[in-house]
Amino acid sequence: MSKKTYQRQFGGRTLRVEIGEMAKQARGAALISYGDSQVLSVATAKTESANAGFFPLMVIYQEKLYAAGKIPGG
Repeated sequence: MSKKTYQRQFGGRTLRVEIGEMAKQARGAALISYGDSQVLSVATAKTESANAGFFPLMVIYQEKLYAAGKIPGG
C-alpha cells in the first residue's frame, strides 16, 4: 500500500493523518498528528468465524510513568 497523507487546519493547528507507511504487518494503521501530539492506531484481523454472534474487541492500554513526567528512582 502506498503512503497517503491528508492535512487540514483545525483549531489553529495542523491535523495530519498518514496511512500506508507504518505497521505494515497489520491490516490497517494510521498515524494521526495534531500539533505536538501523535497517536498510532493499528487494526489487525484474522479470518471471520461463521458462528460468532458478536464482534470480539480487545483494547490494550499502557500508560508509562515517564509519559507523565514521573521517572522511578528520580
